[in-house]
Amino acid sequence: MKGEDSGMSSSIMLRLKSCPRCRGDLLLERDSWGRYEQCIQCGYLHDLQGLVEVRQRQSQEGRKEKWSTLRGQ
Repeated sequence: MKGEDSGMSSSIMLRLKSCPRCRGDLLLERDSWGRYEQCIQCGYLHDLQGLVEVRQRQSQEGRKEKWSTLRGQ
């Protein structure tokens, strides 16, 4: 159909149980003003400064998961 391709990617990225407010799931999105993450449970919204911040957050989450695994939690 005409007009359905907006040129934006259709992939969805979720960060499960990562909301600082309610420990809900964060949806990583992008609009015309930039990237942001939004909790799908409580509506928490955080603007991301760029892809660097997104990757830093992902690596921090990875470190936390590894530490929890090492501690046996």
